[in-house]
Amino acid sequence: MITLYDLAAKDPIKTWSLNVWKVRYILNLKKLPYKSVHLEIPDIASVLEEANVPPTVKQDGSLGYTVPSIVDDTTGIAVSDSFKIAEYLDKQYPDTPQAFPSGSIALQAAFYAQFSRLTRGLSPLIITKIPNILNPVSFEHFHQTHKGAPGGHGLVAPTGEQLEEFWRKAKDMFDVLDGFYAKSSGPFCMGEIPSFADFILGGVFQEMKILGDGDRIMGLNDGRWERLRVDLEQYASTEN
Repeated sequence: MITLYDLAAKDPIKTWSLNVWKVRYILNLKKLPYKSVHLEIPDIASVLEEANVPPTVKQDGSLGYTVPSIVDDTTGIAVSDSFKIAEYLDKQYPDTPQAFPSGSIALQAAFYAQFSRLTRGLSPLIITKIPNILNPVSFEHFHQTHKGAPGGHGLVAPTGEQLEEFWRKAKDMFDVLDGFYAKSSGPFCMGEIPSFADFILGGVFQEMKILGDGDRIMGLNDGRWERLRVDLEQYASTEN
């Protein structure tokens, strides 16, 4: 059994973080038995430290405990960071469908880096909506730790022309990604079988759907992203 550490939210939301969604997709793809533990934000560090989960290196270079993280009861190994978790699960369970099909890990790492670069400027569009779905204890913690959110916007939602500029950036980003998918021979990034690249986007679709902006994204690029979201639904179970 694998323990997946997720983030808590108001009922009936079971998973909202795009990063956790990536790991959940992979576990469902591999059909590995797992259970979810939902943590309030102030409890993440103490719970993961007690579970011997290693801290991750944050963007500012500091160490911290982050979700998603997993503990594999079969091996006793704990892993954090969605990319590293995907690598571990592929290596530990080679007879299951692979998040990184043979020979693709470097390409998918490049895709992930490009995706992260493209989406960095969109964070105020997402970050200001997250408090709406949090329980009170996490709500307060989130506000205290995000007063200096990226771009100097704090937790003030962009409006008017500023909001439209964010959406123009989003459209440009998805146009680039659409170019990648247009070269595929199937519905997924690498053809007929989903992989980590698809789960990156699936996580975005799920998070934006919960936060309230999913329809606007689904309508981009002649419905490509709505079709991808539907194709990924068979791996989107939150019942574990």
